Amino acid sequence: MKRIGLVLAGVLVGAVVALQAPSLAQSSSTAPSTQDRTITVSGTASINAKPDQADVSLGVHTQAGTAQDAMDQNAAKMNQVLAALKKLGIGDADLATTNVSLDPVWSSNGNSIVGYQAENTIDVTVHDMGQVGKVIDTAVGAGANLAGGITFSLSDQNQGLDQALAKAVQDARGKADAMAAAAQAQVGQVVKIDETAQPGPQPYDQRVAFAASEAAPTPVNPPTIKTQVSVSVTWALS
Repeated sequence: MKRIGLVLAGVLVGAVVALQAPSLAQSSSTAPSTQDRTITVSGTASINAKPDQADVSLGVHTQAGTAQDAMDQNAAKMNQVLAALKKLGIGDADLATTNVSLDPVWSSNGNSIVGYQAENTIDVTVHDMGQVGKVIDTAVGAGANLAGGITFSLSDQNQGLDQALAKAVQDARGKADAMAAAAQAQVGQVVKIDETAQPGPQPYDQRVAFAASEAAPTPVNPPTIKTQVSVSVTWALS
């Protein structure tokens, strides 16, 4: 009986090994599919374009003997500035408060408070580049006496960015074709595209003279903005 049991055990072990063998052979013979082969290349491009949007920083500074008077005078002047800008055609969506402050004014020896000064600054978004100088003059004429500068940029709808992105993809495709040809392969369909760099707004430092005059408007000459972008594109190889 003992010998029969050993024989049966040997048969069972052989069966298990026989069942496992095909799966092991199958996994060891699996080779990478040609469909999984890809190539990833970076492309860059830059173009020069005129800005179509400007952010103008303007504000009101007031000083009075008490904190309340300083704030009241400041609010009154800022309301006049906002009303004048809206009359010019600037909408609420293009007017944003960026700072409101109230600080004491100390005596020359620094021992006592002799008054208070208040400031209120706003950012005005201008979509017509020919109106930037007029916006400044209108705000100054209404009571603005602070200026933080002008920032010119390309809006999201501007075609300059789209053209730069298209050129960057073309640049990447040219590199991919050359590399694939050297490897005796062909570039197939696009698998993935990533934008790896985005252009930022270009600051434009300009001192503004506070003297509104219809005869001599504030001159503003928008600079040419260089838009540079980079993309990373992955193609399938065949």
